[in-house]
Amino acid sequence: MTDSHRLLCALFVALAGGSLAIAAPVRAQSVTPRAAIPDSAPVRLDTAAILASARSDIGAANAAWLPGLRKRDAAMIAAAYADSGLFISADGTVTRGRAAIARLYASRFPHLRTIRDGGVKQDGLTVLGPTHIVEWGHAWLDQEPASGTGPPLRTGGTYLTVWDRGSDGHWRITRNLTF
Repeated sequence: MTDSHRLLCALFVALAGGSLAIAAPVRAQSVTPRAAIPDSAPVRLDTAAILASARSDIGAANAAWLPGLRKRDAAMIAAAYADSGLFISADGTVTRGRAAIARLYASRFPHLRTIRDGGVKQDGLTVLGPTHIVEWGHAWLDQEPASGTGPPLRTGGTYLTVWDRGSDGHWRITRNLTF
């Protein structure tokens, strides 16, 4: 993880009102990072196991985004969010809670044209702690042009997402920031 990614993660969590204390990010091997609380004992994290436990939930959420948009199924898209999850749009608007995020997506459906293509591309994933992971990447949509002919209208951008493991063992989005 580069210094710019580390700074971006810290800034995102702070701006989103998160309560995560961000220590130095750990790589996908067993390491012993310094805990964020002074004078505490080091915590040994098996980052490979933590990432392995999250990949299925993260992969399913990313894979559901485009089909959810095509089907105009807001619940399908919002299912990956925690009940109290936040969606922060590129203009800084914060939407709080899974139900509100589903309503946000539903409100956007009438403005979508026929979707030709799209996707979510994960560019990175790092462990912040035993129950916290940060993912970053980019997503895009190719929609029919306004005139019906010509190249598709491409929209999209980058994202940064905080995933937390719930008491049921599933990973859910607690903060999602789009740029």
